[in-house]
Amino acid sequence: MSMIGRFPRRYLTATLVGMVFLSSCAPKGQESAQRNTSSLSKTIAPADPSAYRAVRVGAEWRNPFLIVSRDGIEVRSGNSAVEGVTMPVTEVLPYLEKLPAAAWPYGLVVAVQEAGLRGVGDDVPIKKNREQLLQSLQSAGVKVDPWPSA
Repeated sequence: MSMIGRFPRRYLTATLVGMVFLSSCAPKGQESAQRNTSSLSKTIAPADPSAYRAVRVGAEWRNPFLIVSRDGIEVRSGNSAVEGVTMPVTEVLPYLEKLPAAAWPYGLVVAVQEAGLRGVGDDVPIKKNREQLLQSLQSAGVKVDPWPSA
């Protein structure tokens, strides 16, 4: 086969590969924008790291504090030393959206910590809940301040 006969195939292949690459990249950003139906980023100021950078004790954290466990996510708001409400990952964003603006003094940021006390077989469900939670928070534009397990 001559070079003239092979050129269109190579050109076509390169074009198709490029189109597939570009189309696989573009929708992800569009999906993220479409999935961000949370009102949080519209009503709460962006995270202000200078406001919470010095906080080193959970009891001093004033924004929502999320603890990932086998059974779901415990959400503590206001005083993180007080026990919070445990819910499935899917209910966390709607719960956070209902909190008053005063619950977000550091802006749109939450502390996330995995439960320290674990039973046999807890690691996998905790990891799954954490991954789903982080995905959900990211899609809503919520910054995560990771905390070590207790």
